[in-house]
Amino acid sequence: MLTPTQITTQLSRRRVLQIGGAAGLAAFLGSCGLGENTSGNSGGGGGKLDLWLTPNASPEAMKAFTDEMAAGIRESSGGEITASSLVIPWENALTKYTAGFSGNNPPDVSYQIIPWMNKWRETGVLADIRELAGDDDLASFTQGQPQSYLDAATGPDGELYAVPFTQGFQPLGLNAAIWEKAGQPPLPTTFEEMIGFAEALTFDTSGRNLKDPGFDAENVEHWGMAWSSIPTQEDNWVWQYFWGYGSDYINEARDDIGFDTPEGREALEVMKRLVDSGAVVPQGTFADDARWSQATISGKAGMQWMPPLSEELCTQYPDAQLKVVPLPGGPEGRNIVAGCGYWAVAAKSDDVEAAYEFAKFLLQPEQADRYIRMILGQPTRPVEGNFYEEPLADPRMNTFLNEATEYGQYARATLVLPYQPQEFLIGKINDYLFNGQPLDAMISEASAGIRQMASTA
Repeated sequence: MLTPTQITTQLSRRRVLQIGGAAGLAAFLGSCGLGENTSGNSGGGGGKLDLWLTPNASPEAMKAFTDEMAAGIRESSGGEITASSLVIPWENALTKYTAGFSGNNPPDVSYQIIPWMNKWRETGVLADIRELAGDDDLASFTQGQPQSYLDAATGPDGELYAVPFTQGFQPLGLNAAIWEKAGQPPLPTTFEEMIGFAEALTFDTSGRNLKDPGFDAENVEHWGMAWSSIPTQEDNWVWQYFWGYGSDYINEARDDIGFDTPEGREALEVMKRLVDSGAVVPQGTFADDARWSQATISGKAGMQWMPPLSEELCTQYPDAQLKVVPLPGGPEGRNIVAGCGYWAVAAKSDDVEAAYEFAKFLLQPEQADRYIRMILGQPTRPVEGNFYEEPLADPRMNTFLNEATEYGQYARATLVLPYQPQEFLIGKINDYLFNGQPLDAMISEASAGIRQMASTA
């Protein structure tokens, strides 16, 4: 429940580490596999394996990684296991995976994400890791992992169909120059405090603050908060408001909304007070996802839930300084909506034991951390010290990513459901936040819609 900014994420992605792809990168990768052998054919047994994964970094970085992994498993297995890799564009991946798993050409080892796990969990196409791993290995795969990530990979009888290893989320980024202009007010620790903090960061072109006499709302230099009403962006942060107030977006029975409660309504009302404060960038100010994502680094907004800082953004805004606000929360605690990446083994692999050995190799800290740093992600377990120690393309990236690492301990995936309600619910919530629909009417319509989805799932 991004989600997690890998190279593709920097442009546009539905949820960090869950759904996405850059059109230009996808077009390039659509014509080629990357790795030692790019045939994409079934391994055929004898320790010859296929690895399928998606382009979460540049083509050059993906090729370097898959080449290194192929060489590494060959060396560690004494030449008994060889691997070919196929990098599949995000927009084609689910179709390719479905064809492979439903036919006789499954990837022996594959990169998986939570929405795909929702599809595979009850179809038997993935091997049960419990049947392949010894007790020590199984403990190393599961101990310390966020429970929601394990839940998403757990079958109806307790099967473990994939092992989580990387996560992504959108931290609360702050424009340091605007914060300094406001006199460096105390950073918000709760969602409620974010309202006053956003007001303190809002200035017109004459330098007057939102609360000053004569503030010109028609000529704002920078707003305090960017809250895009684009569902593919809001999906990265709306749910944590409900969690922070002790509710959820779907009820425990999974057949109705979960926020028609005093706690859920309070979460919605806090969102509404922020949106109505005058400190939020007006909807329609930016035309697309990319410009909304850049609102804070460009100086149009003081803060926002934003993708991690990338080399492209550092180049585009060479003087901008960002910091990560320690995660605010609600009365019931702090959570961050996060996406998760997994390695999985195909149940129909011609050499399932060798496939497991390759997955185990990929999950070893040296290999897993290599991949995570390549995609500018975060590990799924708590980190001591700075995860990003080696210099990145811009030192601001090191600072931002290391500050964001603290969020990892609060990561929480979206719910495991037989239907996908998020986009529908965000549309209804936006009717309340931005379109003037009364709260009771919105809740009634949202409830009816979810009941219908659940009944037909």
